[in-house]
Amino acid sequence: MKKGLLVMIILSLSLGIWLGTDQSRASALSCAGPRPVTEELKVSAAVFRGTLISHNPASDVSQTNYVFQVAEWWKGDMKSSTITLYTNGWESFEEGKEYVVFANKGKEKFKPRLCGNTGLSSRVDTAPLGEGTQPEKPAQPAKRPTTFNILDGLIELIRILQNKH
Repeated sequence: MKKGLLVMIILSLSLGIWLGTDQSRASALSCAGPRPVTEELKVSAAVFRGTLISHNPASDVSQTNYVFQVAEWWKGDMKSSTITLYTNGWESFEEGKEYVVFANKGKEKFKPRLCGNTGLSSRVDTAPLGEGTQPEKPAQPAKRPTTFNILDGLIELIRILQNKH
């Protein structure tokens, strides 16, 4: 009888504790205020200002990427005029808009830093970063002859050969 009473007390207490807790709350990522941009520059692998020129969603979220046309570098591949970032799952970039991006590099892929200063360039004060570096202009590919130019050359060659006979 004592064992039965003890089991009932334990069950009642367990049920009371379970019912008494507030289970309506949900947890989510919460960020503290972002660091000053100069501190974030120190801990980032790449920092640049650029326009999103393409967004390539993938069925495997880890392969979703963003391609930026870089206008100014503060850290990273200072010569490159583009950079590809992979998703961290929390960013919200829109094509055609200009951003200042602070990125980490892991497994050979750049990703925007979580809870950092990445955002629209109009909302990020880059003055403390100083003057950035302009990327090199991409080399223009050599012009290849078009079909029309090749035909013009052949016609001219035929005319020259006809005049010799």
